[in-house]
Amino acid sequence: MSKMGKVTTAAVLGLIVAAGPAALPAQAQEAAQTPAQGAAAAEGGNGVMGQFTAGGGDPALGQQLYEKHCASCHDNPTGRIPAKAAIAQNTPTSIAQTLIEGAMRPMALGLGPHDIASVAAYLSVRKDGGLSAATPDAPACTDKPAPMTLAGPGWNGWGNGETQARFQAKPGIAAADVPRLKLKWAFAYAGSRNGQASVVGGRLFLTSSSGAIYALNAKTGCAYWRYDIPGGSRSSITVGKIGGRPAVYFTGWTERTAYALDAETGKLIWRTQVTDQQEVQMTGSPVLHAGRLYVPVSSAEEAIAVDDNHQCCKFRGEVVAMDAGTGKIAWRTFMAEPAKPFKKNPKGGQMYGPAGAAIWGAPTVDARRGLIYVTTGDSYTDIAVPMAEAVVALDMRTGAIRWANQLTKGDNYIIGCYGPRQPGNCPSPSGPDYDFGVAPVLTTLSTGKQLILVGQKSSQVYALDPDHQGKVVWEHRLSVGGPLGGVEFGPASDGANYYVGISDIFVAKPMPGVYAFRIADGELLWSAPSDKLACAWKNPYCTGAVSQALSAMPGVVFAGAMNGHFRAYDSKTGKVVWDYDTAAAPVGTVSGKSAQGGVMDGTGPSIAGGTVYVNSGYQARSGAPGIVLMAFTVDGR
Repeated sequence: MSKMGKVTTAAVLGLIVAAGPAALPAQAQEAAQTPAQGAAAAEGGNGVMGQFTAGGGDPALGQQLYEKHCASCHDNPTGRIPAKAAIAQNTPTSIAQTLIEGAMRPMALGLGPHDIASVAAYLSVRKDGGLSAATPDAPACTDKPAPMTLAGPGWNGWGNGETQARFQAKPGIAAADVPRLKLKWAFAYAGSRNGQASVVGGRLFLTSSSGAIYALNAKTGCAYWRYDIPGGSRSSITVGKIGGRPAVYFTGWTERTAYALDAETGKLIWRTQVTDQQEVQMTGSPVLHAGRLYVPVSSAEEAIAVDDNHQCCKFRGEVVAMDAGTGKIAWRTFMAEPAKPFKKNPKGGQMYGPAGAAIWGAPTVDARRGLIYVTTGDSYTDIAVPMAEAVVALDMRTGAIRWANQLTKGDNYIIGCYGPRQPGNCPSPSGPDYDFGVAPVLTTLSTGKQLILVGQKSSQVYALDPDHQGKVVWEHRLSVGGPLGGVEFGPASDGANYYVGISDIFVAKPMPGVYAFRIADGELLWSAPSDKLACAWKNPYCTGAVSQALSAMPGVVFAGAMNGHFRAYDSKTGKVVWDYDTAAAPVGTVSGKSAQGGVMDGTGPSIAGGTVYVNSGYQARSGAPGIVLMAFTVDGR
């Protein structure tokens, strides 16, 4: 691997964890683009992040590299080593992703992005894009499903609703029965990151960073269809309708694209490039409201900037509004002004700014006020970004910024600035990396008063007043926080309380666990610190860090920890009422093979129709490749 490839790949892996106002810059810019234009443009490059698509590979070079580095094992496989023919059944994206950040990453050291793409292009007999002829991860469903309806039990999108509360009011299971939950079925699939399960109309929709998009039977785990995309996906699927037919919406992780597929057949309806910025990754899930899809845009540039030759930094966070029926872009709004040259780094490289304010979480809809709320990440350079680490309100019709409350100022950060070899692009001073990685929760109190709830990697929790430009009503800090500390992926709310998971890995005086706040006044109601438990792996990720998003139902809060334990907490007391170790031993899967869970992080549980679904395994941090989706029901029935 070249110096640039070696540095940036490691940095990208380290980054993707998260993630009265001054005069506001970056007002909405109108843009129009047809779906066809967007699809064609999406084939263009995306900087270093483009390597995840496995595009542009040379099969002839790939054959040479395979014969030199891989053939001795895969041409004569033994034990659990897959044969070359088995590898060939994966898409180029899946193969490249395994080499970049999956099980084969140690063997791929020394290979650059083009080398990896070439190996993938040589090996794969499958194509990225389109319906798959087979779904080897699950047996095909043999029954003919009833016509799909959006009514009935479900968990739709990131927060199970456009206010992003992560709450299920009608779970189909009583709190008293939660201690009797048992594993009903499991589904193992490739990738190191994923979207969470969306359950609508008896179907379960799932994305993966390996590029596979699945529609499964929500009760049995058999597969209705699989659609493969280049670059993979990390967003959770939102389900709506186009012309009276149900459709699924999601974004491509490194393609910079948004997709709409027919929910019943998996056929492509439209595909549009969302942005032409470089080093883009799409992590936050889109939200659908009144015929428009609102898409957040985030970036890996704060990791890629560890390369002194990278022109740091030009990315600026972005929200894009799209017509849900056609994919045509209605407006886009940036979180910073365009970057300009401002100084040379110690290596003589030109630096640019302002940059940053990536949007890691899903947008939140405030239909009453006609607004969209987003949270933003840190700044990447010395040039101030007034909307970095802020809660921002945008007019949902035009994209105009109505207000922004910057809750942390001066947090300018790129990865690696605290190590023995500081990158030349480090800002001065270098900030603590207190991004917001969560979706704001818009909640309504019994009095009718509404508040916006957010948690930050600083370990601070806030309630903001949407009627007074996001003024802080109350706040509470639980620990010192840090890059992998504080609130990472997402709290949950039942309308009365706000339930928060604290990660605090690699921070001083960590306080990992689950905490509950009364929304009306911010009082800390209870705390459930994580205890120290043994893991099947021995590394820093054997920890009680609660980084995975939480989910709630009446009387119960569900939370997964990095040590692989999936727990249910009594929402009144914080007492653990159920505990399942997802990584204790291999489990049987719907494919007939066994698989084992691992670190729990990222996307959280989905609760629907008497079943609790959760993913175990993240970034292969427990040593086991792939992800296992587990479905729990009362007594496993």
